[in-house]
Amino acid sequence: MDKLAYKKKVMEEAINHQESIVADFRQRINEIRAADQQPQDEPQEYDQQGQENESANVINRISRELNFVIEELDFLKQMKTSANLFDEVTLGAVVKTDKMTFFPSVSLEQFEVDGHTLFGISREAPIYNEMKGKKKGDAFSLKGQNYKIIDVY
Repeated sequence: MDKLAYKKKVMEEAINHQESIVADFRQRINEIRAADQQPQDEPQEYDQQGQENESANVINRISRELNFVIEELDFLKQMKTSANLFDEVTLGAVVKTDKMTFFPSVSLEQFEVDGHTLFGISREAPIYNEMKGKKKGDAFSLKGQNYKIIDVY
């Protein structure tokens, strides 16, 4: 497979991965709300108002995380990098090093494309700042770990 076709698959998988995270957060919120709506057959030993407040706090925390993940998903969708090949590390490039393959975009952690593991890293990640602008053959390091760039596209 050529590099451009592979990049397109990387972008599609990154978006699918992020959409899955969004769906998981939404499902968790719905589960909490549904649990709060369950009729209680037995008298409760606890303060129901306290339980509702705790559920509301959890939903608020998850909602903040959900909003962040949605913003990251929107950023991914706006990147439209599948039509571009790069010769230096930038957002949307596939960066193969001697240790691992990175996809500077959003913090996706680990995901797979065609049996190859990639690590989505945020534009704010320290490792992205170290590799940004570097080209094939260049090296960079972070926290005592040295990386050599094998390919960038």
